Amino acid sequence: MSEESMAPLDPFERYEVLLRAWLNEVDGCRVDAYCNAVHLVGENEYWLTSCRGEKSSVRPSREVRLALSDVRPSQVDSRRGAWLYSHFWMEAADGVLHQEADWMREPVISASPIVGADAVVELEYYPRDPEWIPEWMAAKIAEYHEEEARESQKADTEAAQPEGNGAGEPSSGRG
Repeated sequence: MSEESMAPLDPFERYEVLLRAWLNEVDGCRVDAYCNAVHLVGENEYWLTSCRGEKSSVRPSREVRLALSDVRPSQVDSRRGAWLYSHFWMEAADGVLHQEADWMREPVISASPIVGADAVVELEYYPRDPEWIPEWMAAKIAEYHEEEARESQKADTEAAQPEGNGAGEPSSGRG
């Protein structure tokens, strides 16, 4: 066995090998995986097309699902960060994994749009050049920082208020 064939597969190649084996195992003609992700949270949806053309929502093997979670971090781009949405598909006839990725689309996870803290953490994990920060992400980050400033100001105001009401309460400093 050559040294090259002993080298570990990159995450995309590993996912391709596992998905191909699973697709052959379930005797499907095509599988599609739709992925929404932000920082370390994601939601994946799989659809299997039978050779009769029938489509059904499926849950591939645990090994296949776990392999997909390694693909996004392995594809981080130094300018664009990590993709936020991706569609993977494979036809059983060719066994080749195809991918379309979107770095600007707002991900929807558990039927909910992401919040400002998610956008902040996404950029901490996967920094982007300013031109690759989508408007929706910039707006959520700004809103998050404004809320954070309001909360800080409220906490400072509450801390500066004297304790008690001066009417003989123990915390008023009067006996």
